[in-house]
Amino acid sequence: MTKDHLPSASNAKLLIDLGDEAQLLWNEMHEIDLDEAHLRANRIVTAQKNDPVHKRFDMLRTRLLIAMREHGWTRIAVTGVTEGCGASFVSANLALSVARMESVRTVLFDMHFTKPSLAALLGVKNPGRLSDYLAGHIAPEEYLIRVGQSLALGLNDTKVYHSSELIQQMMTTDVLSEMQDLLCPDMVIFDLPSVLDSDDVLGFLPNVDGVLLVVGGGQSLPEEVQRAEQALGDKTQLLGVVLNKAESLFS
Repeated sequence: MTKDHLPSASNAKLLIDLGDEAQLLWNEMHEIDLDEAHLRANRIVTAQKNDPVHKRFDMLRTRLLIAMREHGWTRIAVTGVTEGCGASFVSANLALSVARMESVRTVLFDMHFTKPSLAALLGVKNPGRLSDYLAGHIAPEEYLIRVGQSLALGLNDTKVYHSSELIQQMMTTDVLSEMQDLLCPDMVIFDLPSVLDSDDVLGFLPNVDGVLLVVGGGQSLPEEVQRAEQALGDKTQLLGVVLNKAESLFS
């Protein structure tokens, strides 16, 4: 590296200040502990390493992080082929797997407005209203809930029936961009409705770098998987396909 490419002292100080500012906002979030018994009962296996299935999610985590770092990506959507494939189950386990790496800041959003389920899966009561946050009424550090040092949860327990319109509003894009700038997360995971049952997914794709598609073992028909891949393929990067509800879970 030549002298011309070295950061100046002022630029280096700016980088440090920005990092410190993001950490201050993370510290201001309300922190909670997740109940291990509740997580086990809901098959959230990645909070601890007691269930061997956690290794499957750890492999998925590592592959995603490598690909995202190579391309400079930070935002991924998780969606099922149809309802009931287990996208929320995959989102929660993936987020907690990444959260075990304390140097990687992760934010998990429940964008399934008509059937929000992550709060119940994780055992979080009174999580707040995601629609209020996306409308710009709440600061991220006031809305998001922190688990440990590096995981923030953007949950919801209130149904929104005009979800497609909310998701596609410019304010939603602006709020998420602001969150990215202020909190500097390494990975943002959006749990979305199924791709074949809702237009929320296609409407939200401009806000993500790629998509994980969850297939329900013994549930998703081959033609449905093909239709889902085609719907996503020409609009975003398909990061992988996860088989759920089978004897094995893989990406």
